[in-house]
Amino acid sequence: MKKVLRWIVTVPAGVLLVVFLVANRAPVALSLDPLSTAAPALATPALPLWIWLTLFLFAGVGLGALAMWVSDHELRVRAKADRLELKALKKAAAAAPSPDPTGEPARNA
Repeated sequence: MKKVLRWIVTVPAGVLLVVFLVANRAPVALSLDPLSTAAPALATPALPLWIWLTLFLFAGVGLGALAMWVSDHELRVRAKADRLELKALKKAAAAAPSPDPTGEPARNA
């Protein structure tokens, strides 16, 4: 069921993406100068719009992944501390004397 649903969603989305990218193939120069539209001081070379869209999409995904990785730093540090504590507790439990299998408390001689 999940595979069918995945195909029902991804195939039309892929078709729409391809149609969108083909429809936006006119060359576009991006300008970062809001004051001069005729001769902008900061302008990019004219590339098809789909290239710009794809570049910004990948840049956004990459920046989002980087932000998630940086924000999870504290969690990773805590997880490492927990792993080390668990390892120490297992080592201490292995070194401790085993209890009497009958369940009786140990008697001092």
